[in-house]
Amino acid sequence: MGLALSDIKDLIETPQKFGFKIERKKRKPRDLVDKVKENGIRIDNLWIECDRENGECVVVDDSNKLFIINFNNKIIIMF
Repeated sequence: MGLALSDIKDLIETPQKFGFKIERKKRKPRDLVDKVKENGIRIDNLWIECDRENGECVVVDDSNKLFIINFNNKIIIMF
């Protein structure tokens, strides 16, 4: 993953700038939101939990919006 955790906010706000595509899904996995808030790192208004082996970060903001960032496929899934 070529981004610092502090760059995740910029990536979510302007994914096109980094060459990422956006997918939108309606069904949010509630247990994933709770897991990230428990185990993730908090930066500004975001909780972030990354898995380097899978090349993926899960991000939750203050309004419980969930973002799954896949760095291998350059896709952000928004719930």
